[in-house]
Amino acid sequence: MAIEKDKLGLVHIYTGEGKGKTSSGMGLIVRALGRGLKVKIIQLFKRDTGEQFFFENSGVKYLQFKPLHPYFKDYNPTQLESLKKEFLIFWEGALRDIEEYDLILIDEVGPGLNWKVIPENLVLDLIKNKPKNTELVLTGRDFPDSVKEKVDYVTDLQKIKHPYDKGILAREGIEF
Repeated sequence: MAIEKDKLGLVHIYTGEGKGKTSSGMGLIVRALGRGLKVKIIQLFKRDTGEQFFFENSGVKYLQFKPLHPYFKDYNPTQLESLKKEFLIFWEGALRDIEEYDLILIDEVGPGLNWKVIPENLVLDLIKNKPKNTELVLTGRDFPDSVKEKVDYVTDLQKIKHPYDKGILAREGIEF
């Protein structure tokens, strides 16, 4: 059975304080690939992740903006401005071929917006002007209401309990 691509084109946000935002997005990618959709993954502020190694070796279009996540590094204002300029160059190149894909996942958009590395108007323009039948998935904490109002799905993952609260750091193969 062929996918009815004319039914694609919605925008998703996976957000919240809970674990599973990236995992949910990656799960949707696997589902889409299983149905023959052409996907692209753009991961921000991450490097050396398990999903990176898998998708890079699977022929899936996978890009990373690798500077350290603002949550884990205290950038001064000059560094943040430099990071923003670097990001804008990356963003332009990463989305140049957007019309070629049925589904695009951009991981960690929320923190980029919160830290002002990603200008809000860039994300709003992407939502408004993306190809009609391209499904778009955005992940991360701290999305502003102005962005959440413009999308079709908002899933808020809530933390009830997490090993980090006991001092257990992220584990390779489980959290990254």
